[in-house]
Amino acid sequence: MNGPLDWLGDLRPSLRASKEAWAAWRRLDADLETLAAADPGRGDQRARSSWLALIRRDLAAHVPPEGTGAALWQAGAQFISGYRDLDLREATGAGHGQMILDHAVPALADMWRARLAGGDLVGIAATEAHGGSRIQEITTRAAETTDGAWKITGEKCWVSRLEESSAFVVFVRDPAGQIAAVVVDADAPGLHRQVIDPAGLGGWTWGLVAFDNVTVDPEQHLLGGPGQGLAIFQSHFARFRPLVTACALGCAAGVLDQVRSMLVAKRATGILPRIRDNALIELGAAWADITASALLAFHGLAEAGAASDLAARLGKAHGVDAACRAVNRLAPLVGAAGFQRHHPIAKARFDLAALQYADGIHDSLYRSGGSELLRTVGSPAAAWGRAA
Repeated sequence: MNGPLDWLGDLRPSLRASKEAWAAWRRLDADLETLAAADPGRGDQRARSSWLALIRRDLAAHVPPEGTGAALWQAGAQFISGYRDLDLREATGAGHGQMILDHAVPALADMWRARLAGGDLVGIAATEAHGGSRIQEITTRAAETTDGAWKITGEKCWVSRLEESSAFVVFVRDPAGQIAAVVVDADAPGLHRQVIDPAGLGGWTWGLVAFDNVTVDPEQHLLGGPGQGLAIFQSHFARFRPLVTACALGCAAGVLDQVRSMLVAKRATGILPRIRDNALIELGAAWADITASALLAFHGLAEAGAASDLAARLGKAHGVDAACRAVNRLAPLVGAAGFQRHHPIAKARFDLAALQYADGIHDSLYRSGGSELLRTVGSPAAAWGRAA
C-alpha cells in the first residue's frame, strides 16, 4: 500500500508547499501511524472517543511551520488524517475554535488559544430543525436582562463533538433581532445535551443541545460585534469546508489503496488469475475523481474573498460526492468481506454519506453556488458585444 504523502505528492506542482511543510506532514504521518496501534476499535464508542481525544492532545505540537500558509498546511494534515479514518478529522487544528481565535475579545482569544493548543475541542451550535444552511431563519434567542447579561433559550440539533466539546460557538438572535455568535461553556447551567446514535461519523458524539435561560456576558462572550454572526459564519465555513473536503478525499484515497493492495495480494497468491477490466476501470476513474477534487479543495484555500466562499461551497459538495462515488464503486471489488459492519471500507461508506449532510447539505450548496454564478454574470449585451 502507498500512503497519503504519495497522493499529496501527485499534487505537489499545484500545492506550492515549502520543504518545511512537507517535512511537517511527514512527521504527522509517522506519528499517526504510531498512535494508530492503540486504536481500541469501533465496538465501544466512548472508548474510541477517549482515544481520539488523547490523540488530539498527543498531536497538539503539530502546527504549520513558520512561514507556511496555515490553511494549506492544515488541509494537507486533514488529508493525511482522513486517509486513515474520518474519525481523525479533529486530530489537529483549531477546528470551530478558530472563530474564537479570530473574533473574540483578546482575553478570551488568548485563553482559548492555550486550551486549543492543549487539545480542547470547540463545537458549533448553528443548525435548527429547519436546517443548518438557512441560518438567517434561526429562532434561538438571547434576551437582555436588567444588568446587561443575555439569557439564551432555544434548541440546536445535529451538533457534532457533543460531549467532547468544552464550549460551543452558538448562533442566536440577539436582543435587537440580529444574528450573533456567542461562546457558551459546555457546562453552563441550563445547557442540556442529548446524544443520538448516528449512522456515520460516530467517532465523536452527536445530538441535540437545549438552552434553558443560559446566561452569557456579551461584553466577554460575543464574537465580532452586534449583528456580525452571519458574516462570521460565512467567513468561517469558507475556510472550514475545504478542510472537511480534504479529509473526505483522504478517506477515499485510503480506501482506494486498500483495494489496490487487496487485488495485488489476491493476484500474487493465485486467488485471482487476473484483474478484470471492470476493476481496472473503477480504479482509474476513482483516482481521477479523487485527485481532481483535491485540486479544487486546495484551490478554495488559495483564492480570496467571494471566490473562496464559492469554491469552498461547491468544492465541498463536489469533493464529498466524488469521495462517496469512488468508495461506492470500489467497495464491491473487495467482495463480501468489505460489507462487514466494522470493516474499514464499510465504515468509510457510512462516514462519507454523513458528510453529504454535515457542514452543508449538498443540494443547498450546489443551489447557492448556482445562484451566485447567475448573480455575478456580466451584462448579456456586453457579452454579445465581446463575442462579436
